[in-house]
Amino acid sequence: MEDDKKHRILESATKVFAEKGYQYATISEIAKEAGISTGLTYSYFANKLDVLLSIILIFLETINSRNKKSLTAAVAPLDKLYTVMHNFEDLLIKDMKALYLVKVLNEALPHIVMIKDKKLQEKRKKIILENKSLIKTIDDILAHGQKKGVFSKTLKPSVQRQVLCGAIERVIYGLFFTTYSGEDIGYSTNDAHEAIIQLIDSFICTKR
Repeated sequence: MEDDKKHRILESATKVFAEKGYQYATISEIAKEAGISTGLTYSYFANKLDVLLSIILIFLETINSRNKKSLTAAVAPLDKLYTVMHNFEDLLIKDMKALYLVKVLNEALPHIVMIKDKKLQEKRKKIILENKSLIKTIDDILAHGQKKGVFSKTLKPSVQRQVLCGAIERVIYGLFFTTYSGEDIGYSTNDAHEAIIQLIDSFICTKR
């Protein structure tokens, strides 16, 4: 029951943050969306920042856990990269709730020195570590692919990752925008999937 309420708060916060922006959202609005009292919300989270950090940390922990499990079945560097990107797609564009998360993940976090609460500092540190783990996973796949002659060596793995993930982020963010605003940006979820495939293919030495 406790975990269910916490989950409802986080889901509601994701929606409220996405629709209003973190800066303008309030704990009372999150509580109302979750169907619980504001006081009960504070029994789970210290403040609004705690909620935001929790959403981002859970996402990173989830994507890293999925990658760890699914990458054991992939051997070739290209298959591994497709696997990681599929996990991103599954978590971020499968439905409207996932697209809300896309918007929230784009929120800028305060530098750790600006966070006074010790527990929130630790949560921020965990986010940094989980993000580093995700980056390392992708960079290692790209480096292995370069070593095997699969991926082009014209760019360092870290640059390839930045280009790939940055472009994918904007493509997926566009899906959130068109879904939430109702304005047609000219492409669908299927187009976004194909774009991800083509972005990956652009780094391949010899096209399939």
